[in-house]
Amino acid sequence: MRNHDSVNTKNELGMVICKVCNEVLYTLPTNRLKKFYVVCHKEQCVSKTREGDMK
Repeated sequence: MRNHDSVNTKNELGMVICKVCNEVLYTLPTNRLKKFYVVCHKEQCVSKTREGDMK
């Protein structure tokens, strides 16, 4: 993809999502849609994974 200045840019189709609260943490430049699930640093998300409340 090219912007108006004729510079190559990549699509940010990759998403890093918290698997507890489903918040999109950041995006990544990828060739196609990809989702990566991690646990964010919020206290409630970290404590849920420690307690084993995850599905």
